[in-house]
Amino acid sequence: MSRRDDYLFADGELSEVLESIKGGISRLVGEIPKDQLLSNSIEDLVAYVSDKLIVSPLKLYEESKTMEHQEIQVDVSRYPNRNIFGDPGPIYVPGVRVTISIPYSGTTDLWHFRPNHWQSVVPHGRVMPLNSKGIGQLDIVIEQPNDEDPERIKAALKSELESLRFYLSAQDRQIKEHNDIMPGLVKKQVEARRDRIKKQDKLTDLLEIPLKTDGKAPSITPLEIRQIVQPLSSPPKSGYKPEPGITLEIYEHILSIIRHEGRTFETTPKTYSVHDEEELRNILLAHLNGHFKGTASGETFRRSGKTDIKIEAESRAAFVAECKIWGGPKELLEAVDQLLGYLTWRDCKAALIVFNKHVKGFSEVLAQVPEVLKTHTRIKKSIGTISDGEWDFVFMSKEDDGRLVHVRVFLFNIFSQ
Repeated sequence: MSRRDDYLFADGELSEVLESIKGGISRLVGEIPKDQLLSNSIEDLVAYVSDKLIVSPLKLYEESKTMEHQEIQVDVSRYPNRNIFGDPGPIYVPGVRVTISIPYSGTTDLWHFRPNHWQSVVPHGRVMPLNSKGIGQLDIVIEQPNDEDPERIKAALKSELESLRFYLSAQDRQIKEHNDIMPGLVKKQVEARRDRIKKQDKLTDLLEIPLKTDGKAPSITPLEIRQIVQPLSSPPKSGYKPEPGITLEIYEHILSIIRHEGRTFETTPKTYSVHDEEELRNILLAHLNGHFKGTASGETFRRSGKTDIKIEAESRAAFVAECKIWGGPKELLEAVDQLLGYLTWRDCKAALIVFNKHVKGFSEVLAQVPEVLKTHTRIKKSIGTISDGEWDFVFMSKEDDGRLVHVRVFLFNIFSQ
């Protein structure tokens, strides 16, 4: 059976290509402007660089294959049983050409590279590039004389598909190993360059606002936070410089106090459901200031407006919390707007504390909160669910896309009949 000699997986070694990609990490990290490198989190930087180095494996959509055939003249000079005298040919006889077209996605160049597990026989095919929707086409062409058994075409196609599956599976395993280790390799390069810059310029990431815990306050174990990587954000318009803020450790302590007190509210809803937003805020405020020692200028956590709690430095907030009674999606988004409207430092940490007083079907409210917040126009990323009634988000402040507000959202049920 004749066939075009369009070999696949035969022009180079996939391992060499992947090693070359790893070699580009240092260049990509080095191309990030200094202010952008310093003002973004390690996680966002790793995501930004890794995204450029992650390889998209090939995927063949066999269930969507199509077939067409046409009458042709087949050269049988290479058929020993038809060219017994070894005529150099060509020797043409009437025949048929069958073209099986199969959609694929992934990195087109991968069709050329041999994985580290391979067979002595490679498949054949004509590769068409990806279209605007990211879908390409692989054509398998099979030719034979008219007097050959048509079942041979079916057998030839089966053989080609089995070979393709083997090579694609081998490539997929090798590419997955590459993609899995890429974030770790990028992180080392990002941290190394950040450290070099900070040592050269004598910079710090944070001018820490000194908060001291009160040794008499009850101990609450901090919650472990899991984060996902996201694309890199733009640097602050004013450029990078250290700004006041609170550490992640202090932030976790604050959140653990809010979590503990909110769950206390839930255990005795009749006691707390009689209070409005401002009164509930004041109860939380008293507990927060009971855990941290105040400074000469007053309490660490301050009232500002009717429902918010703030830690301020130089007229900007390093921490802000907002207490709200659940009143539906519109009011929830407005509460986020209020948080983002404050003048904040670049890495502001915040909490949005929502109390359900009026809705009997709490599970419905529980399902709405994260979905509503994901629709906010200033959202940067949804980190995920921490536990039932607690979610983590990052928003961009209203004054500057480079200023991020980390918002922990709590929903406590104090509904009481």
